[in-house]
Amino acid sequence: MSFLADVVTKENLVPGGFGWTMIEAHKAGQIPIEGAIGLLAGYVVAAFDTTISAISSGMWLFARHPQQWELLRADPSLVPSAFNEIVRVESPIQVFSRVTTREVDLGEGVVIPSGARVLHSYGAANRDERHYLDPDRFDIRRNPVDNLAFAYGNHACAGQGLTRLEVHAVLTALAARVQRIELAGEPLRALNNITRGFRSLPVQVG
Repeated sequence: MSFLADVVTKENLVPGGFGWTMIEAHKAGQIPIEGAIGLLAGYVVAAFDTTISAISSGMWLFARHPQQWELLRADPSLVPSAFNEIVRVESPIQVFSRVTTREVDLGEGVVIPSGARVLHSYGAANRDERHYLDPDRFDIRRNPVDNLAFAYGNHACAGQGLTRLEVHAVLTALAARVQRIELAGEPLRALNNITRGFRSLPVQVG
C-alpha cells in the first residue's frame, strides 16, 4: 500500500493506463485519493495472489496426479483446459463478501433481507456436483470454461487475462522440458480467509 501511495503521489503512471485513469478521476473530483489507491490495490494485489496460487496449485495437483501431467506433455494444446481445471479444483480466491442493497428472494423459502452481508463461495460453486460430474476429480480434459474462479459477467476479475497468459506460459514451458513433477516434502498451506494457496510447496522436477 505504501508503494502504491508513493506511485500515486509521484504520478509515476503510464498515460492512458488503468492507474492513470484513476488519478485523472481523482483530479476531476469523481473519487477520493484513497479510492484511487484502493482501486489500484484491488487490481495489482489480486493479480499477484491469483497467479502465484494458480501456479503452485497446478504444481501440487500435477505432482499428485502424474497421469494428468503425462497427458499435458503429450498434448500441450491442453494447457488452457488444464488451467481452467486447476482454478476450478483449487480456486485461488475462495470467497468474497457483499452487502445486499435490497431484499432478494432466492426461492424455496430463502429470502435475504436488505443490508445483509452475504458470503459467496467460489470454491464451493466450482465443486458443485449438480454442475460438474465427479467434481473432486482433477481432469485436465474437462475444460470447465464456466468455472467461477474469477467470478462472472460484469463482476469478473479484471486481471484474469494477464493471469491466464502467465500461467499458460509457465505450463507450456514446463511441459516442453519436464518429464515429472514430484513432491519433495510436506506442503504447508498459507492461512488466509480469502485466498487458497501454499506457504511452502517443496517440489522436484526431472
